[in-house]
Amino acid sequence: MLTLAALTLKKTITLFALAGPVTMIPIFLAAAEGLDSPGKARFARTIGLSVTVALLIAAFLGMPLLGLLGVSLGAMQIGGGIIVLLLAIAMVLGQETSFKGLPIATNQGRVKEASIVPLAIPLLAGPAAFSYVMSNSEWHDYADLIHVVAPIFIVGIACWITFHIACQAENEIRQSTLDIVERVSGFILAAIAVEMIATGLRALFPVLAPG
Repeated sequence: MLTLAALTLKKTITLFALAGPVTMIPIFLAAAEGLDSPGKARFARTIGLSVTVALLIAAFLGMPLLGLLGVSLGAMQIGGGIIVLLLAIAMVLGQETSFKGLPIATNQGRVKEASIVPLAIPLLAGPAAFSYVMSNSEWHDYADLIHVVAPIFIVGIACWITFHIACQAENEIRQSTLDIVERVSGFILAAIAVEMIATGLRALFPVLAPG
């Protein structure tokens, strides 16, 4: 039986890996292009807050809400996986332009919107993170509540710190390095997306699950 501290640490590490803020740095920098330093700082902070709020909602309202809407977890995994896969393919091919080339004024006006979709949801707080949070949110007392809530807050803060550091180091990072990271991140995202879709298909069609 894991102690409270060990369980909290395990959940935090797993959730951080599922969110993967480091692999999202190229997308963040593209989205923040044209923003001044305070704007980038607000952008990073809003992303961290959005991820935290989204995962908290998933932890406490996710399964009841899906049940109310008649949407299965498998369907959400497939839909989210397809969205992430399309973005991953564009990144690998160097054709990810959803944020690139926007005028500065437009970027300023879209900071909060871009923070939420697609950076916070579904890339950071995506189907994989949602599924993990939903399936590991059972609690019976206030001690249990710690290992449900603490990992979410820690990962949200980690996302904010990751992107804040990326802003500070942006001038030290060569474009060729960003291009390489973007393509490698695309491969990783593609693998995660395929796994999301496969997991969703197995959930919807149990016959596909290995015997």
